[in-house]
Amino acid sequence: MAEYAAASELPDRMHPHLLRHQMLTWLTSQGLPDAQIQLISGHASKKSLEVYQHLSLADVRPGYQRAVKGLEV
Repeated sequence: MAEYAAASELPDRMHPHLLRHQMLTWLTSQGLPDAQIQLISGHASKKSLEVYQHLSLADVRPGYQRAVKGLEV
């Protein structure tokens, strides 16, 4: 893993589990439903996915804006 990380100019502390985190976070950002990510990841519960899904405010802003615009005030 260290060789591939160095060749790809990735951070020094690269490990397979970090790639798993990144993939599940990317799938989430692509809009894949939790149920599908749960199946792909092999987790028994949706709660366990929260550990792997790292979103920023920038990631959720478009969905938030759409939801707010739909509110009737």
